[in-house]
Amino acid sequence: MAKDYSEQIKKYNEILNNNSNDINALTSLARIYIKENKLNEAEKYYNKILENNSDNTEALYIIGFINMQRNNYKKAIENFIKLIELGIDNSFIYEYLSIMDKNNRETFLNKAIEKHNTDKLRKKDYERISYMAYQSYKWRMYDFALHYAELAYSIKQTNDIINLLGCICFYKGEYDKALSYFHELNFNCNKTNIYALCNIASCYRKKNSNNMAIKYLDKAKELDDSNKLIYFNIGTIYDKLGNRKSALENFNKAIEIDSNYTEAIDAKNLISI
Repeated sequence: MAKDYSEQIKKYNEILNNNSNDINALTSLARIYIKENKLNEAEKYYNKILENNSDNTEALYIIGFINMQRNNYKKAIENFIKLIELGIDNSFIYEYLSIMDKNNRETFLNKAIEKHNTDKLRKKDYERISYMAYQSYKWRMYDFALHYAELAYSIKQTNDIINLLGCICFYKGEYDKALSYFHELNFNCNKTNIYALCNIASCYRKKNSNNMAIKYLDKAKELDDSNKLIYFNIGTIYDKLGNRKSALENFNKAIEIDSNYTEAIDAKNLISI
């Protein structure tokens, strides 16, 4: 049941009737409306605070955060930059800026990482840190993604972050490390994670260990014999090995599952030429 703040709101409004600039009343009302998720009301009081004191760090932060949520990045960036100038340069301030300002993204991420060296991570940081790991991966900034993913892993070893670590290492060309993470993921899933098995196979393909790749794709096939991607990948490996018969069998199986599977049709036609 939501807490009733009506009496407190009434009290602080009475104070403002006598002194419209009372900082304690303005701040208290703004915080109440934040708790009630009434951001427009909270914004009104925080803006009033900033009218009287443009350096109020709490108001700058909340107004910046509200504008970031609204995708009003210009205003949000102005507020967060001012916070930094005032000495409030936490890692998450730089992370917010990296999300909004792609032109200076690398600079802000480097600043955030500098702060990580002195910050003490807590369990509640996992959501923010893992989010930044995924964002950095999405931006194809794999070194930053690895940093954040390893931080997240140090807080909580979830299967999602283990998989992300494997994917990052794969794209960085560190296939042995990627294998380590994908094997860990597969073990956590009782060796029945098709996605992990396919990724293990992809690593072995990059290492030119085609027989090992086929071994893990066959394991994936045992778990899901209607997955066209598994048959297609097995087919491409056999094709590379010069085993045309097995390649065709797997391409045909993929096409049987999806008659419009263009990649498999093209691969089959190339063998048939």
